[in-house]
Amino acid sequence: MTASIATTGAGPRFPRRELPSGRPVARLSVMSRLSAQITIEASADAVWDVIGRHFDRIGEWATAIPASVALESSALAPTAPVAGRVCTTGVPFAGQVTETLVAYDDAARTLTYEATGLPRLVATARNTWTVTALSPGRCRVTIEARFETRGMIGRLARLAMVIQVRLTGGRLAEDLRHYVEHGVPSPRKQRQLGRSCGRGRPARHEVTPAAG
Repeated sequence: MTASIATTGAGPRFPRRELPSGRPVARLSVMSRLSAQITIEASADAVWDVIGRHFDRIGEWATAIPASVALESSALAPTAPVAGRVCTTGVPFAGQVTETLVAYDDAARTLTYEATGLPRLVATARNTWTVTALSPGRCRVTIEARFETRGMIGRLARLAMVIQVRLTGGRLAEDLRHYVEHGVPSPRKQRQLGRSCGRGRPARHEVTPAAG
């Protein structure tokens, strides 16, 4: 998996009349962009079936999301199978996050969702996933994340957030690859499911061979 990071600086300035000193002050906001790619030994359609057509079921295979349920009502992505998902994260400051689909293209195998329910220092958080066929049984998944922090605390916390996003994204990609290539959640996810549900063997995910 490869990854890259880019950041942009402060946004627009406040009107001069709002400042007692008459001097403009830059808004303390920083936009960060991260991207990652992973190659999976499965057809693009099989991978897209997990990422796109079963968007709400990420809790079945991603360790970062112990549980997820479908979000039913939204007109932002009318062609999507669901409007989004509500994810239980297990993170104290963002225990439940709503991820709403804002763009969905089944033919192009790409989607974009926006997260809400995050700490106030996060102004915007948006992710785009795209699946590209490399051969009938091989594909590439590209993940592009964008988030903007607000205020001095957000500016100071940005680096820690970038590190956390990269770590979570790496594990998410590993979990996805294992789930599609082997038909069952990763060992890490299986342990999590065993602890939370007390269940035995997880159900297999059937990967249907399809041309990319």
